[in-house]
Amino acid sequence: MLILKRIKKIKLSGISLQLLVSLFLFITGNVAASSADIANTAQLQVTPERCIALHKGQKCYLEVTFKWRHSQISDYCLVNTTTNKIIKCWQQQAKGQFNFDFQSKISNDFALRKQKSAINLAHTQIPVAWVYKSAKRPKSTWRLF
Repeated sequence: MLILKRIKKIKLSGISLQLLVSLFLFITGNVAASSADIANTAQLQVTPERCIALHKGQKCYLEVTFKWRHSQISDYCLVNTTTNKIIKCWQQQAKGQFNFDFQSKISNDFALRKQKSAINLAHTQIPVAWVYKSAKRPKSTWRLF
């Protein structure tokens, strides 16, 4: 509060410094809001969300559905960022859906990108989990009989 009182007293060639500070805060606040709005305009969802294998290290098989949406019509691609492979592209669309046969031993990350771009507009993950940690039963070092 004391700083604001001092700022009110300072004049800079006819324009108060307080006005300049307020203008600066207004501009930087709008820039931050605009970049946040740009980041939030894309959505990417996958269902089901998790792939479960029976034993650790086994390949998991799952049919998933990707749904995406963006506020602008353009050329977009669904990319597996874990393997860096393009899965599907759409031309002049603002939303899309794609059924995909997921097969992997590890969790995979996916992203929606503009075609010919490396910037992720939205991302999601398919985590791979397992029921049992090992396919082999632990060997006992002693026996009763």
